Amino acid sequence: MVQDSPSVYVWSALTILVAILLQMLPLSAAAAHWRPQFVLLTVCYWLFRRPLLHGIGFAWLCGLALDFVIGDLIGRHALVFAICACILLLLQQRMRHFRLVHQAILVLLLVALSQCLVYALTLILRFDWQGAVRLAPAISSMLFWPVLVVVLNRLHWTRWGEEEISPGP
Repeated sequence: MVQDSPSVYVWSALTILVAILLQMLPLSAAAAHWRPQFVLLTVCYWLFRRPLLHGIGFAWLCGLALDFVIGDLIGRHALVFAICACILLLLQQRMRHFRLVHQAILVLLLVALSQCLVYALTLILRFDWQGAVRLAPAISSMLFWPVLVVVLNRLHWTRWGEEEISPGP
């Protein structure tokens, strides 16, 4: 069965690595506030694409890897990614019937939630109020979601010869 192939794990690990590299890409201060949450978007894609193979533990490990790579408080992104994964897995069956635009709106809400949770954990440790710029990544992630889905569907489809995730009617 193609779904149980070990290459699925290799392919998802490769896309997460690319997402972490994109997350670390140096940008100007103004552009950095608008950077999409590449790792969370990629985790959402794999949870949506292969929910039986990639679960909450996968999201937690990706968040932990992001924390290690960016030198952030260990476990902060891991906790937030696990919470977002729970929500996404609860909505996964419904999301399959959403159009790509509606999926992007759900991604906007998930990334906004993750930004708020990460920021709340930061405020517990130190007071550094930048509330207005914290939701900018949610908007840019919403705009980037359709591009990510189309590109990864094309790569995924050509790799395994499967049917694509339909972006809706």
